[in-house]
Amino acid sequence: MKQKIFSNKVWWELGNWGFLLPHFFFFVLFIIIPLISNIQISFYNWNLLGQKTFVGFQNFVRIWTDDRFWLAVKNTVIFAIVSIPLVIIVAMIIALILNQKVYFKLWLLIAFVSPTFFGSVGILTTWKWIYASYPTGLLNYYLTKFGILREAISWFETPARAWLCIIITTVWWIVGFSVLLYLGALQRIPPEQYEAAKIDGAGPWRIFWNVTLPWMRNVLFFDVVRQVLLAFGLFDQVYFFTGGGPAGSTRTMVYYLYLIGFTRQELGQAAAISWYIFAIVLIFALIQLLMLTKAIRSAEE
Repeated sequence: MKQKIFSNKVWWELGNWGFLLPHFFFFVLFIIIPLISNIQISFYNWNLLGQKTFVGFQNFVRIWTDDRFWLAVKNTVIFAIVSIPLVIIVAMIIALILNQKVYFKLWLLIAFVSPTFFGSVGILTTWKWIYASYPTGLLNYYLTKFGILREAISWFETPARAWLCIIITTVWWIVGFSVLLYLGALQRIPPEQYEAAKIDGAGPWRIFWNVTLPWMRNVLFFDVVRQVLLAFGLFDQVYFFTGGGPAGSTRTMVYYLYLIGFTRQELGQAAAISWYIFAIVLIFALIQLLMLTKAIRSAEE
């Protein structure tokens, strides 16, 4: 009798965990196996069509001493430092506005959120036309029409202009998902928290810092990690707008990996670059999370 009860208990436990088996299978298939293959490739000199030659850590050393790679790291880090806080601030402001009683709230929400779900080809082709250097380019046309510019200019001619265009496009494109996250978090905050803060004489800034921010902690943690991954994965905008120019000033880590792996077909070096990217993203994400944790803890105190 005891053996039968034990057997039934074992089958019940297996049934509870059985739904995880398909997930585990695809995790191994699409995550673990590619990681192992990538580690193996990073120790070889391989151009896809030729013979693989074992070179040990030579690919890692070569990338470590490559000035072009570190320029790409610098460009990516600067972009992340500028774009991540900007996206979070803009999304927070929009979410706070939409959380109030405003007219056409649904249409405003659709206007801010819908670009997030559009494909990169349509989005970036449209923005490339907006930034076109000829006089009929949308931005040049209206700026010259209103007298802000005397003549049409090339928006990707200098590094400052090129990065400005990339950052504006990126913020406009991805801010909508953060708006949805923050708006959902704001609507879960109990109204009693705000009423108690107002009774204590707290102003709008103190209410935001001491009530809103701590209640949005989990959402902010998730969004910071998401923004870090998006920032360090910057590729499409650079590929469409500048091709890494002018003079490599907008070349990012992922774009450099693309040049090494797909243009030059040096797969071993590309695999080594991917591990450097992983380490840099991990360090940057941890720094961002520590800073955010410290800010939220100070707000709770």
